[in-house]
Amino acid sequence: MEGRDEAMAAMQALLDTHRVVADAIERRLRAEVGLSLAQWDVLYRLDQAPAGRLRMVDITRQLCVSKSGVTQLVDRLERAGLVAREFSASDRRLTYATLTERGTEALRRAGPVWVPIVERHFARHLSADDLGCLRQALARVVAGNT
Repeated sequence: MEGRDEAMAAMQALLDTHRVVADAIERRLRAEVGLSLAQWDVLYRLDQAPAGRLRMVDITRQLCVSKSGVTQLVDRLERAGLVAREFSASDRRLTYATLTERGTEALRRAGPVWVPIVERHFARHLSADDLGCLRQALARVVAGNT
């Protein structure tokens, strides 16, 4: 029972931390770059992907968002010229989102928004050892669920 209570308390702390940091990032991104956190997340994942593109289904899986939610996100990003859609030549059912030059520029502008928020709302409260342990622990959780 004690381990379960500790797990529940740790999970609640993780959710509370996410809310505090994500809210701060969302406000600054919207004000300074004109992007939501979810839009930034799509652009970032495309930037990290091979050739700057991902299948729509992969974005859905990575973001843990519904297919329609990702479609709406990509629609907005496409209208803004930040991503483009590509279709597979061999299978028209496969749709890719591809980062555009304008999307890369938006990510570049968003970069300076992150560092002060992460420092102010997160990193300054933890030691370097804490950060390393937390990163490793969370990576194990993700790896165990994929």
